[in-house]
Amino acid sequence: MHKKHAIILAFLLTLLLSNTVFLFSQSDKYEITSITVARVIDGDTLVTSEGETVRLANINSPEKDSESSKVSKDYLSSFINKSLYLDKIKLEKYGRTLGRLYTQDNLYVNLELINLGLASKFLVDDSELKDFDKAEEKAVENQLGIWKESKYKYCISIEIYPKEEILKIENSCASVDLSGWIIKDESRKQYKFNTIIKNRLSLHSSIGNDNSTDIFWNEKTDIWNNDRDTLYLFDKEGNLAFHKSYGY
Repeated sequence: MHKKHAIILAFLLTLLLSNTVFLFSQSDKYEITSITVARVIDGDTLVTSEGETVRLANINSPEKDSESSKVSKDYLSSFINKSLYLDKIKLEKYGRTLGRLYTQDNLYVNLELINLGLASKFLVDDSELKDFDKAEEKAVENQLGIWKESKYKYCISIEIYPKEEILKIENSCASVDLSGWIIKDESRKQYKFNTIIKNRLSLHSSIGNDNSTDIFWNEKTDIWNNDRDTLYLFDKEGNLAFHKSYGY
């Protein structure tokens, strides 16, 4: 658990005499609420017994139609009918409550999903950047959860040029058929390959016509954040072939 939030949570839970406690500081407002999980929508979204839909902050669980989505949903479902503590942050654009979820023994559920390799980091709060980045790196290193290693891991390397919206991809092995491979950012933006890479290939986010050295995502908006983001490359079996963060 992030030290700052652990201290705040411990203090608030000690003083918790009603359902909701407010703590005001110079820059932050914390609202810690006791909730009961009624049902789980997916690995990062749940509904409380009061009918409130909660989206867990700092993470993205696998897409609902992916094979690994069930594992993350099953983990979150283990908390159904249990009382937890919710640190509410704000209402996000879909009307869901964005928040941090804690068990009664102070387990930070959002971060635990990353620790177990059941979700990836996403729009992480500035105060928690290192915690979530390190947790994901460790889960990837240990091939936990969704992070199964591709047999091509040591073949492919990628340099990211976010301001130019270009990825420089290099292959150190024999020709690799990338057909069916997927590259994605921290959000749900993804590109599916339909090409063979011999040595080098550049993937542009912009609109253009593919050729032997340059291929195009054909997006009208930028893909890569200039400040920080993470690149994930999965082979056609869904195994991780390359992983790189920047700005953390």
